[in-house]
Amino acid sequence: MRTTLGIVSLTTALVFSANGYAAEQIFVQASKGSFNDAAIQRLFAEQPGLEAAVSFAGTPLNTFEQAASSEALAFSAVENSTIDGKLVQATVKAFQQYQLVDVKAFITTPIEMCVLQPKSDAEKGVKINTIASHPAALKQIDSWKHSFKPAELEIPEGTAAAARMVSAGELPSGTAAIGACVLNTVYPNLAIVEQGVQDNKNNKTSFMLMDVEPRSASISEPQARAELAAAIELGKKLATR
Repeated sequence: MRTTLGIVSLTTALVFSANGYAAEQIFVQASKGSFNDAAIQRLFAEQPGLEAAVSFAGTPLNTFEQAASSEALAFSAVENSTIDGKLVQATVKAFQQYQLVDVKAFITTPIEMCVLQPKSDAEKGVKINTIASHPAALKQIDSWKHSFKPAELEIPEGTAAAARMVSAGELPSGTAAIGACVLNTVYPNLAIVEQGVQDNKNNKTSFMLMDVEPRSASISEPQARAELAAAIELGKKLATR
């Protein structure tokens, strides 16, 4: 039977976690081509022993649920430098229903936003008149879009969904997607036409690879925030070893 890590006992896992852990499967928050995808690939490059089959699971709550039910690991964003309080709220909510068993890895990556057009538009010099992305991403590029004030299409499903729609020609010519630069590897007919368009050039997100399990009873949001904050501190210590 696994022993879960409460706030007090979190540090007891540090030595065990630092030894490395190869999982058969990892459930990753968001979707292929997302910033989470870029982060897990970077983690694999830095720690090849962690590499495993990846399945994308959408929200942190769904990621935790699928990981726990499959006896796999969960990879989720936990902290962002631009958020008040820094903790990712969706992950806090997941912590209300799931508890940490162990932290396996921690990684912090810069969030760089790229502008992606269909290669055919880029080659023809088609001017961008519309941008499509997740609402949160559209709010982080004010300086870049101020000069030409494009129309904006909010795609609640995410930045990767916006890129897919642009790639598939589902949106009018002149529409560009805003998202992770890795999206052009997911959709090869997209070209990066501008890079680093985010307002905050120091925008960084931290991610954790975790072993989690369901709680017997959900906890309050303040309790979940405290447990997530403690887990992040453990992860940071782990990352510096």
